[in-house]
Amino acid sequence: MNNDEVVLSRFVVNKVLEVAQVCVDESRKGWRVEMSAFNDAMDSLNIPANEVRAALVYLEARTFIITFLGEDGCLSGICVVPPRYRCGFCGMWLNTRDNPKHHIEPCERQQRKIEMYRRPVQRGVAGE
Repeated sequence: MNNDEVVLSRFVVNKVLEVAQVCVDESRKGWRVEMSAFNDAMDSLNIPANEVRAALVYLEARTFIITFLGEDGCLSGICVVPPRYRCGFCGMWLNTRDNPKHHIEPCERQQRKIEMYRRPVQRGVAGE
C-alpha cells in the first residue's frame, strides 16, 4: 500500500455525512450544503482532504449525497439526498437507504387496493 491509497474508516465517513447534514443551507430551497461551513468544519476536525474526498466518493456511490464539480474539476458543491421520498405508483413513503426491491411487493399490493376502491365517475346522459 502506498501513501496515495486511503483506507476509509467508519468514523470519517460518519463525520463527513454528519457535517454535511448540519451544514445544509436552510435559506435556500433544497438540501445544498454551505461549502464554506463544510470546509471549516472539516479543517477543525483535522481530517485530511484525501480522506474527505474518499468519504464523499463512498457516500455518493451509496446515494447519501450528490457532489458537483466545478470547471476546474474541484469540488464546488454538495447536495444531501433526503432520506425519504414518495413512491409515484402507490404513494408510500420510502427510505432511500433501503433496498428498492423490498418495496415492489407492497407497492403492487397497494396499487391493487387503490384500484379496487377507485370508483368510476358516472355521468348522467342528457334527456334521461
